[in-house]
Amino acid sequence: MNNANTGGKQTSWGWIIFWFILFWPVGLVLLIKRQKSDKSAVLKDYKGVTIASYVLMGLGAIYFLMGISGQPDALLAFLVCGGGGVVTFLYARKSQKRSEHYRKYINMVVNQNQTSIDSISAAIGIPYNDVLNDLQNLVTDGYLPGAYIDISQRKIILGDMTQQYGAQFVAPTSSIQVQTTAVKCPGCSANNKVTIGQTAVCEYCKTFLQ
Repeated sequence: MNNANTGGKQTSWGWIIFWFILFWPVGLVLLIKRQKSDKSAVLKDYKGVTIASYVLMGLGAIYFLMGISGQPDALLAFLVCGGGGVVTFLYARKSQKRSEHYRKYINMVVNQNQTSIDSISAAIGIPYNDVLNDLQNLVTDGYLPGAYIDISQRKIILGDMTQQYGAQFVAPTSSIQVQTTAVKCPGCSANNKVTIGQTAVCEYCKTFLQ
């Protein structure tokens, strides 16, 4: 997935998964670095990383059988591969769960205009305080530009041009008619208004829109 959130070159997902299998600590470090610098990375499904964890656990099982068959060196490989598989699996599950929650939040807030945190909590089936913390993280990390949490109203308030620049803001006008269309982001599922014929990135996660 292409990304416009950072000027630096991102480590590809293929390399990350390769390093998870070859030497999982390196893969974990590369994944964490990508998650910190690439908004769309946080919204991935992590199936590749989960598969890598299965491979590691499978190798661990093989080494375990070799170890109990009289090859003591294989027991160390069992601990490295098996332990790495478990760590990788748990991290992938945690990241995937966060990704699923974030995509649901963005869909409800951006596409369905649902601002009540209580309603979001009830619809998704997650406790209010957890939803509140997740939404605050989305705002802090820049997935919902201009938004803020109103604790007194128990709502998330989406920003707009007037809120950001004040009541005196007047949108520029042009005599040239610009055709726009709605495009659903493949990364976070938010609907974006884009100009036909122009390259665009998602307003929320900075994924390139096709």
